[in-house]
Amino acid sequence: MDKRLGGPNGLQARYLRNESQGRADVAALRKAASRLPGELPEVWSLTAVPVVSSAGDAPTWEELAVHTAMTLYAVHQQSRTEGMFQPGVGLGRAARDLIGPHDQENPSARARFNALVTSTTIGELRHHLRSFVSQLRAHRILLDHAMLADDLVDFQRPGGAKDVRLRWSRQYGRLTATDDSTSPTGTTTIDSAPTPSTPEN
Repeated sequence: MDKRLGGPNGLQARYLRNESQGRADVAALRKAASRLPGELPEVWSLTAVPVVSSAGDAPTWEELAVHTAMTLYAVHQQSRTEGMFQPGVGLGRAARDLIGPHDQENPSARARFNALVTSTTIGELRHHLRSFVSQLRAHRILLDHAMLADDLVDFQRPGGAKDVRLRWSRQYGRLTATDDSTSPTGTTTIDSAPTPSTPEN
């Protein structure tokens, strides 16, 4: 998905160059954000993934993940003159930037992130992601939507939600240090904000 969004010919570059097709693609994806894969023909070429011939009538994990991530990118990018897709910025890190340090937290953003993290179904998670990404957009906070697609695939695996929550928790409570992993005294330094609490799944 990185190539779909990034690079000189990716969707983000075409949108930021104000190419008519790039803007049309973002508009179509934004329209599809509340739909399921396959419902809007306008985005089929933008969200397609390989599917085995034995796939059933329901969207595959990969179809749902890529459709969700691509449409959320469009929601995130709407009317922005700077690119909202940034490789390497996981959802947990973006949430940390939005919520702020522990003693100055944005309570609305914290509540939305907690609701997102405690989602138990992919439908619930998709619902909360859309409102959360809208907050990221409002505050010009970047996100790696391709990484998010990987998270969404893993979330749908049996027991995968727990692994994804741990991944987001580690991104949220990332280490800060002057030398990668240690403070000047040689001890590990942790950002002051605690990691979000999550239930077992």
